[in-house]
Amino acid sequence: MMETDEKKEEANGVQIWLAISVPVLQLALVLILVGWIFMFRFVFLLCVGWAPYLARTFSRLTISPSLTLMFLSTLLLFAVGFHLCCRRIKRRSSTEPAEVIPWQKRWSLSLVTMFLLLAVSGICVISVTHQLFWMATTQDKIIQEVYMGNARQAARRATSKNNLKQIGLAMHNYHDTYSQFPVGGTFDNAGQPQHSWVTQLLPYLDQKTLYEQIDFDQPWTAADNREPFETNFIVLQSPGMPYDFTKEEGEATGYKPAHYAANSRVLSANSSMDLRNIKDGSSNTILAGEVRSGIKAWGDPTNFRDPTEGINRNPRGLGSMFKGGAHVLLGDGSVRFLSEDIDPSVLKAISTPNGGEPVGEF
Repeated sequence: MMETDEKKEEANGVQIWLAISVPVLQLALVLILVGWIFMFRFVFLLCVGWAPYLARTFSRLTISPSLTLMFLSTLLLFAVGFHLCCRRIKRRSSTEPAEVIPWQKRWSLSLVTMFLLLAVSGICVISVTHQLFWMATTQDKIIQEVYMGNARQAARRATSKNNLKQIGLAMHNYHDTYSQFPVGGTFDNAGQPQHSWVTQLLPYLDQKTLYEQIDFDQPWTAADNREPFETNFIVLQSPGMPYDFTKEEGEATGYKPAHYAANSRVLSANSSMDLRNIKDGSSNTILAGEVRSGIKAWGDPTNFRDPTEGINRNPRGLGSMFKGGAHVLLGDGSVRFLSEDIDPSVLKAISTPNGGEPVGEF
């Protein structure tokens, strides 16, 4: 009798599953036939889209031994102190000390692990909330681009834009310290290249450890300096661009590229500029921008170019893998996406720091 009831319940479960799954599959087929494939792409990206991102990101991460050791030491001290504190509190709070069960180490370990998980969860919730708010308010219209099947392109543009914002913040922090922007590239008295503007910004890009590994008494290509400049630098790498040099670009194997170059009219060889000398206004002057050809290593002192050569029009100018134009960093720290069809006179006006040219809307 019991076996019969179990078989009936199993049969009912199968019928319920079929009653739900068949209409869902029919609806999915109809949506595919009418061309609403974007809904399935959206669900697919939500489910597995993070996997290639993690694989790409982890391959470029650099671990600082000193910071890692400091974190582990701090965590160990916290765990030991927490355990001793809990053990003392439990002992004092008991009315019958003879029957007190000592505070167990595994209890402390469990609580410390829970605290870490709560902290990480809080950071994740804040990050997700910030990202959702950005998606709802951004001018890049990422929601519309998702429905048009361009979600990956929109995300790459947002990442590259954020990279330039971080570079801009680092430049302004450098300016606050030295009352000028970093030199475009340093060269010795014989004209031999030494170090780039990026290298000078390392402490302001959370790369102080990497900065301290560089011997500034030797050029960036010296054997003693090779290892630091072979380090992947995520903030200088635009999504969609190659992370290693090709033979066509003629660069030495191992050095990592910068997909952003400085404006040679502001930051050049052994020359720099401060905000007071940007007479045309910091919001009307380009500091740096995306590049797509003639890419140089981030340690190369010649990593600057003239924006007036055009956008996506000349290998010596600015450009990007994004359709229609490229991002540029302005002197006030803001980032704009300039059309490749921008008026050449307007492009020249925002490329010169004190040319006096009228600058309209761009």
